[in-house]
Amino acid sequence: MKGRNRIVLWLILIAAIVSISSAGAVFQLMIDVDPMLRSSWRFQLTALFMFPLFIYQTKESMKDSEFVQLLKEKETIYIIFGSGLSLGLHMGAWVWSLDNTSLTHSLLFVTIHPLIIVTGALLLRYFVPKKQIIGAMVGFAGGSIALLGISSESEATIIGDLAAVLGAFAVVGYFLAGRKLRQWMPLFTYIFPVTLIAAIQLALISIILEDSTLSLVNSNHSIFGWISITWLPYVLYLALFPGIVGHAGISMVLRWFPPIIVSVAYLFEPLIGSIIGWYLGTTDIPEIWTWIGGIILLIGMGIVVTNSSEEREILEEQ
Repeated sequence: MKGRNRIVLWLILIAAIVSISSAGAVFQLMIDVDPMLRSSWRFQLTALFMFPLFIYQTKESMKDSEFVQLLKEKETIYIIFGSGLSLGLHMGAWVWSLDNTSLTHSLLFVTIHPLIIVTGALLLRYFVPKKQIIGAMVGFAGGSIALLGISSESEATIIGDLAAVLGAFAVVGYFLAGRKLRQWMPLFTYIFPVTLIAAIQLALISIILEDSTLSLVNSNHSIFGWISITWLPYVLYLALFPGIVGHAGISMVLRWFPPIIVSVAYLFEPLIGSIIGWYLGTTDIPEIWTWIGGIILLIGMGIVVTNSSEEREILEEQ
């Protein structure tokens, strides 16, 4: 790879991580809208942007008879639906946590999925490398220390932190489904229906639990309220940058960079997201326990993800 091309790829990776990290603070700027509703809004518009690429990639892939056969299998349909439901649960739980704990706590706990994968493998009695076990133990110790910040930080709550952890659990299902289907399915052929399912799921939950309606009279409570001039700029940003630039950018650089580089880059999300939140005024500077626990938590996750070959084996066995 030429030096100039490598620089471009690094810039794409940085833009992707910063874009993804900014989502929490932007969601917090939309506090007047219920969490499930604004989660649905983000996925609705993201799916709309993805639709043309979905049509193009799927049309091209349909020329391959093996692709058509795999697409028609019941297992494929079940995995796509399961992935969409997992993604919707992840986003809904995380955005709810943003309303009920500090931004830093939410970002720290929603990114612990590497620790959850290792723990799940242990519970299922799969082989787990010693280094990953140590990393998980360090990570959970750090998370426990960070929880001590609840007593001194007015924004942080145990229920909000647990919601973020639920979001981390849910996203594991999304990752596992993607790992299986992306072996043969093009990116947007996979991610469009998954995103659409998540959007519909969250809209239905919002109608049931948040009394949202299809009416556009009050955009703050409308399933399609994102089209109002008040909220469109925010949702447009969330769909284009965290949604497209972030996740499509990650998928692009994975073709050229080892997964370990991307995994380590993801560890910067809580730090970058918190800085953006402080700048936008949506969160306060964390207290000492969050700093200490957060750093130890990230070190633990770093130990886990830097053993990427072993982690990949665990995922494939599951």
